Amino acid sequence: METYCWELTQRLKQYGQLEVIALPGRPDGAPPTHGALIKFGLRAAIQLFGSTAGELVHVGDAASWPLAWVAAQRHPQTRIVLSAHGSDLSYANRRGWRSTLYGTYLRIGAKLLPKALVIANSTWIARLAEEIGFQTVVRVPLATTFRRMSAVRNNGALLFAGRIAPAKGLAFIVEQVLPLLPASIRVRVAGTVWDAGEARVLSSPRVDYLGSLSSDLLAAEYATAMCTVVPSLSAEGFGLTAVEAAAAGGVVIASNHSGLAEAVGPGIGFLEEPGNAPAWARGINEVANWSPEQRESFITRASSKASELYNWDRVVRDTLQAYGERT
Repeated sequence: METYCWELTQRLKQYGQLEVIALPGRPDGAPPTHGALIKFGLRAAIQLFGSTAGELVHVGDAASWPLAWVAAQRHPQTRIVLSAHGSDLSYANRRGWRSTLYGTYLRIGAKLLPKALVIANSTWIARLAEEIGFQTVVRVPLATTFRRMSAVRNNGALLFAGRIAPAKGLAFIVEQVLPLLPASIRVRVAGTVWDAGEARVLSSPRVDYLGSLSSDLLAAEYATAMCTVVPSLSAEGFGLTAVEAAAAGGVVIASNHSGLAEAVGPGIGFLEEPGNAPAWARGINEVANWSPEQRESFITRASSKASELYNWDRVVRDTLQAYGERT
């Protein structure tokens, strides 16, 4: 979501006057504190209420719909747009009273913003938005700035990149899949710790923890890994890690569900049943046994297709077209 907001706003600036209200990130990549979120919400609401009328207000995630409502009350003629990603909608479908309460919160937003346009990053997220009650929903898949690096020899290791949290499946790979693979195969982990319990696997003797990497270093890891694994155990709105890895010249194996399966389409990577350790081990072993020629042939096709489908020029075109759609 953060990458999407940053990349999109930087490119939209060339098409007209644009004012950005954003919550600054934290240096270590950790999520903002509750206090920081509350302060930002109040500051943004005050700023929107005091602003002059604009043609359009685009709120970066559906969970922040009250900011869109403030803008709509202040200037009823302003076009309201919400972006919908993964957790901002899918959390409402989980079990438990918190998810039920959150789903009610989103449905209130849909009722209060009947003319809002929702831009969803996958067909799966678009369906969730419609089920919640939003009336005008369009699909605009995400993009990546990553491009294929020079051909390099793979390092024989798996790469896991992203948040270290139970839903992302790192422990599944380390504790269930690795024991089924040759002892020489290791897992290199790039990302930030979001859950202390999940972080226990970082101390495994077959894990190398790299921390949070810059874009250049992460692209190099994608390109040199034997394959990048995206073993998410719960729904993903899109699956940007998989697209980044493919575009950078990596081989991707991802969970076959939700928006992740949509992003890793035919020719970009491989899909495996989430939580099925033997299936994942078989898929990884197949890639490990490729000849250099097989690997090069696949990577050439996959990186070209990922770069063609998931580029920011296309996202901007699709977004500007969506802005013009009637509600």
